[in-house]
Amino acid sequence: MTKDEIIDKTKILNFPKDSYVVFGSCPLAAAGIREANDIDFLVSEELFAKLQKAGWEELDKGKKDKPLTKDMFEAHKSWEFSSYNPTLEHLLSTAQVIDGVPFASLEEVRKWKAASGRPKDLIDIDLIDKYWELNS
Repeated sequence: MTKDEIIDKTKILNFPKDSYVVFGSCPLAAAGIREANDIDFLVSEELFAKLQKAGWEELDKGKKDKPLTKDMFEAHKSWEFSSYNPTLEHLLSTAQVIDGVPFASLEEVRKWKAASGRPKDLIDIDLIDKYWELNS
């Protein structure tokens, strides 16, 4: 998905302001680095509870990683599945807001991907570093 597709699909959900931030690979798509396959959110406890009541399904991705899913969306109430686990408040305070949609900053995404260290994260770290090199 491109930045515009992510923004359009996120806006349809009509989440309350300051209750979520777009995270995962979507900030890379927002910067034009690469497209994203799904839309990951870090959401408030209140929004998480509303999504549960609305029928979003829990997905067991491992210890402490049980997001709610619907279509291409994954909503997490914490980001505690690596050694770097920023809070929603922190991510919102450093977010890049594009057309009303808050995206986690590339700096935060890079920190999380470095802490995760999966092969796909290492590729994204390289892409972020090259992007910064070209745009500084």
